[in-house]
Amino acid sequence: MSYTVIENFLPDAIQNMLEQQFQYHTEWNYVSETSGNTKEATDALDANVIECPQLCHLSHWGGEDNLKSFGLTRMVLYFVENLTGVMIKDVNKIKTNMNLLDTRFGTDKYHPPHADHRSPEYTSMVYYINDSDGPTRFFDKTTLDKDPYKDLKCIGEVHPKKGRAVLFSSAIMHTGTCPQENENRLVINFVFKAPGLKLPFDPVDKVKVENFA
Repeated sequence: MSYTVIENFLPDAIQNMLEQQFQYHTEWNYVSETSGNTKEATDALDANVIECPQLCHLSHWGGEDNLKSFGLTRMVLYFVENLTGVMIKDVNKIKTNMNLLDTRFGTDKYHPPHADHRSPEYTSMVYYINDSDGPTRFFDKTTLDKDPYKDLKCIGEVHPKKGRAVLFSSAIMHTGTCPQENENRLVINFVFKAPGLKLPFDPVDKVKVENFA
């Protein structure tokens, strides 16, 4: 079970464009829950899980592109290709989430755990658009386990920081958290296939990388 955190791999201009686009110039869809696996997750972890609505924007889903945002968000993956030296062959999803301030979330509360894809052949990346709070938490199970929601143990967390991203297998159970101090938490969730990409990895460029296993 591993994940890789990378810092400031995008030029400042693109970081700022992403923040401006999704803070002020995006059409959002209201979604009543953060994960489609709510019942399974809350049945297993009802003491820690808090479900809540969020705002979503799809740039790519089901083979279709949103022309208003796809170009800008897909550009992020070109920089990932440069960083890893591996070509991305299949983009499954590009989705931006806005979580709003919610003071119910403490250090031990989080959204329902989930996996982005059942197949470990896919890689996920969470890109943090703005400085905020509300960590991404990773757990010790994947979709390949018999009971992926049962007896989950947190193995690490990554805190939002503008320009930061975390890469991990799409089959790993993980979750987000609403901010308690900031107005919102903005992240882009990418799911893609990159044959030959092994996590952890050593970057091609001189970018700060931290590997966790």
